[in-house]
Amino acid sequence: MPTLISREEALQRIVDEGGRPPCLMCAILQRRVGEVHVVHEDDEILVMLPRYVRRWGHVMVIPKLHVTTFSGVDARVWSRTTHVAHHAARVVERALRPLRCYMASVGSSAGELVQTSMHLHMHVIPLFQADDRPADVFSWAEGVLVGEAHEWAELQQRYREVWDACAP
Repeated sequence: MPTLISREEALQRIVDEGGRPPCLMCAILQRRVGEVHVVHEDDEILVMLPRYVRRWGHVMVIPKLHVTTFSGVDARVWSRTTHVAHHAARVVERALRPLRCYMASVGSSAGELVQTSMHLHMHVIPLFQADDRPADVFSWAEGVLVGEAHEWAELQQRYREVWDACAP
């Protein structure tokens, strides 16, 4: 079972693993900030399991093109990113059977921060509690979950096994 650690411990681990790169998402794409648990990857997009999550099973979709504003996102890139995020949500639903999933594109308006990035990315977050609210899912105030290597490998494998079966 994943372990709950404090926000402070998670933030320190992130810095220890990769410092404070100019763009966290680009650093993830370049494999410069710790292990990356890939669910799917192609020439344009990386689908991965973030290592610090509020809900186990969380998936992140990152376009490889560095864009930081919606006005800077080409319509094709945005369409492809949301299409892959939708596909990832179908995978999460099939593999874990949550009550529902949140899907959000979030980022920092204050520049790069240790736990977020201005680089466009989307989150697919499974919810297992009927009373889950966005503040519960996106705030690290109550800590974050981390997994052991075998737990990440098991979750990654579950998602990979249903990836092709969930194609529309």
